[in-house]
Amino acid sequence: MLLQAILTVIHILSAVVWLGLVPADLVLRKNIKRSKGRAPEKKLISVYLHLVNITGMIGMTGIVITGVILTSIIPYYSFFNFSVNHWLVTKQVIMVILIVLVVAVLIPGAKKVRLALGGDLESQMPLNEEAYRNLSRLETIITVINVLVLINFLLALTHRFI
Repeated sequence: MLLQAILTVIHILSAVVWLGLVPADLVLRKNIKRSKGRAPEKKLISVYLHLVNITGMIGMTGIVITGVILTSIIPYYSFFNFSVNHWLVTKQVIMVILIVLVVAVLIPGAKKVRLALGGDLESQMPLNEEAYRNLSRLETIITVINVLVLINFLLALTHRFI
């Protein structure tokens, strides 16, 4: 029972870390757009990539590991059982989609943007149009991921009322 409580707390904290990306994402995007073509742009994009990386690693890893263990040890939970706990199945399907999006789209997109930044974040060399297109794609996928994370969080909060 203590293990379940500890895992639940870690699970919730991981979700909060991942959700914490949403407001930070909005603020950083606004500042990146405002500094387009100017000196702080590359640094802001670098900070943005680091933030997405850290919150994603902590959030997704914590949620997946604790979620799998909790589902395994709680007798009335199961994996992808569509006949009971529809909210949990929905969360599990969304999490699989999130994992695929992160591995197949987000990570390669972030690598392209990171390469476009180059090693010298202080240089005055502007980014090319391809870098801006990759950044725009990255922002789009991060928005999709943020919405899916928010839906998962809301499902967890409201499942007792449905």
